Amino acid sequence: MNNKISRYQVGMLLFLLYCSLYIGLGDIILLRKSGDEILISMILGVIIGYIPLFMYLKVNSSLPKCNIYEKNTRLFGNFSGKILNTLILIIYICFYIIAIREIVIYSASKYLQNTPYFILGLLAIITSLIICFKGLECIFRISRLSFIVTIIFIIIIEVAVLKYVEIGNILPMLTGNNYIKDILSGAIFEASSCSILTVLLFTIRKDDIIESEKYNKTAIIFYTISGISLIIVMFLLLTCFDHKLSTLFRYPEYISLKKIGFSSSELHLENILAFRWIFYMLSLSLISLYGIKCGIENFVKNEKKVKWIVIIISVIAVILSEFILGNINHSIIIIKNYYTLFLALPLFIILTIIFIRCLMLKNKS
Repeated sequence: MNNKISRYQVGMLLFLLYCSLYIGLGDIILLRKSGDEILISMILGVIIGYIPLFMYLKVNSSLPKCNIYEKNTRLFGNFSGKILNTLILIIYICFYIIAIREIVIYSASKYLQNTPYFILGLLAIITSLIICFKGLECIFRISRLSFIVTIIFIIIIEVAVLKYVEIGNILPMLTGNNYIKDILSGAIFEASSCSILTVLLFTIRKDDIIESEKYNKTAIIFYTISGISLIIVMFLLLTCFDHKLSTLFRYPEYISLKKIGFSSSELHLENILAFRWIFYMLSLSLISLYGIKCGIENFVKNEKKVKWIVIIISVIAVILSEFILGNINHSIIIIKNYYTLFLALPLFIILTIIFIRCLMLKNKS
């Protein structure tokens, strides 16, 4: 493997990343934050999301031979660069904890109900570690396969669900006294849990992308496709049920699969179609773990020590995921109350600082 990847592979991974925090977290939180105006919130959130996306593309085009850790050292100097790199490394660890938690919780609730949490967590981190240590090309090959399977499943589901659509279920909208606040709150969370994840790809050097001069256009296209896809998912969900009924379910999209009649099969095909959600969360865990690995390499030059440190961080992440996020209801509350303020906002601030520095560097040159 030469660690060279195509721009379409990166776009496919972007699609999976944008969907990774949606199932089981983002959808429920959006339903509760935005109320009946959720579709408007999501459309506005997708539009707002172009801001961090364009900032990422600008930073990514600066110093194309460097990953984010190397860029920070060159842009800000050794001391300030290490501070920024430490903060970015912590953010990667936080996303890895969330990803592992979601993989374990979803697998336990839908496929392996009687399996202990830490056994599933151990399987998840072993899978992530093996793929991550294989290198960047392996990560993107798996992402490409996951994307293709996901698209096939999405087409099957949307065609099957269409006959249950009742437009009246999404009405009325723009009612009450707080609908503007609800729309803005949902839109900010949508952008925070979707487009901001683009920043996780900073560990990929632009020079490692084949036809890198066309990458910006590809990233924009895949972001737009993913945004439209998530809006369609929410539209079908609300029109199959309604807003109030949808908020009662932990995985409302999974319940909608039962509605289309697949559950009458002894094979329980809804479980097969829903397996694509594992692909989303696995993609988030892989790119987060790869970011952790690159961050450790920036501080520690010994390859064996790097691997052992990454393994230790992975084990600690499983323990922290259970300790911090707790049960299912508690994890939703934690993400709803703290994710935007303590994870997405710092990430956006760091992105803005690097973006401004890149603009200053361009003006000087």
